[in-house]
Amino acid sequence: MQFSNTTTKNGIVQLTERLCKLGDGGITNDTTLFLQITGDLNQAYKKVSMALLRVDKYWKWDDTNYTDFPTASINLVASQRDYTLPAAVSGGNASTLWKLNKVSVMGLDGKYRQLTLAAPDAYEDTNTGQPETYKLIGGSIRIIPLPVASAVTLTAGLQIEFQRSIIEYTTASTTVQPGFMDSYHDLLAYDASSTYLLPVNQELAINYSNIFENRLKLLQKDYSNRNDDAQYIITTYPINSK
Repeated sequence: MQFSNTTTKNGIVQLTERLCKLGDGGITNDTTLFLQITGDLNQAYKKVSMALLRVDKYWKWDDTNYTDFPTASINLVASQRDYTLPAAVSGGNASTLWKLNKVSVMGLDGKYRQLTLAAPDAYEDTNTGQPETYKLIGGSIRIIPLPVASAVTLTAGLQIEFQRSIIEYTTASTTVQPGFMDSYHDLLAYDASSTYLLPVNQELAINYSNIFENRLKLLQKDYSNRNDDAQYIITTYPINSK
């Protein structure tokens, strides 16, 4: 489902207009409201994305609108332990990196080798060599032992694999579609409509919120069954009948 289609009337924004009983063009013809609803749709998109992060460790979710992989390389500095975690989205800040998946260091042979997570109280000695473990403190990653040019490749030597925030919509996004199963794109409209209606029609807002939560659970269940080769633990999700 496209973000907005004022011709066919089947975009997410147009569904939001209908759910909120705003009439045709009630959002797109109101500059301020269009900006506000776009913000609400982005927040709904983030809720869905965070829910998908919890589902499948074998096939990690990433917004399909991205044209690059969720990895970042950092230059190592000889004998430096502490490095700032990268912003996962261009133009964003550290908050766009939602989850850390893997940390690797490049050896002199040009191959990355995965580090293991050290215990929080692990001793940080001053030994140098090829890093083997790492610790996370706030927005920083600390590697042990200290890297040196005789043991590792310093240029782009530290690689971070992560899961990240979405590519946010703007009012000009029009044909852009959410980066998850298209049969659940209506989730964004239900959640944004609930947010808009909460101070206006609380009963309808709660109904839309319940629909959102129930369909979100179905989406999580469907995502957990996308790959027949993976072994899963089946989890049942309660469905609110209200």
